[in-house]
Amino acid sequence: MQDMSRIADEYSAYLKRLAGTLVEGERQSRALAGLIESSPAIHLYGFGRSGTAGLAMAIRLRHFLAPEQQVFWLGDQVRDPIRQDDVVILFSKSGDRKEVICSLESARGAGARCVAITGDPASPLARGSSLMIILPPMDGGVIYGGGDFEIAAWYFQEIFVTWYGRLHGIPPERVGERHI
Repeated sequence: MQDMSRIADEYSAYLKRLAGTLVEGERQSRALAGLIESSPAIHLYGFGRSGTAGLAMAIRLRHFLAPEQQVFWLGDQVRDPIRQDDVVILFSKSGDRKEVICSLESARGAGARCVAITGDPASPLARGSSLMIILPPMDGGVIYGGGDFEIAAWYFQEIFVTWYGRLHGIPPERVGERHI
């Protein structure tokens, strides 16, 4: 049986490796920023715990982009439809979750540009997207039920949104004005 200290050390090592992966993948983050900047609206979605990270990113992007750009969560009933040239960011570790693939197909049918945040570069989500950001799995058997992807997705969205805000000189006061 592992003690809590050893488990915490394994998580710390994973976050360090993940940080390196995100830095190495800065080109993908820059491409995502470019898609966001050129889009009339951004839609985000994920299912389950992956979806919680996607929802957090939607809230954070809204703080930065509203009212000039619309940001929607695809799980909301009150939102605009996906349109041509919108960006749709989809979160799924496996990249084959039916709810997420349905959103991908709907977005592609509308002429939107799709971004996969996934753990599987060969998945239907990754293959069907114009940009993919791959979040690596945690080594070892510490994680139960996909928690590594959930942590990675939260970590990615937090780093990306902070980087995006600094890149665009968005002052903290602006974020605070829209914070609920």
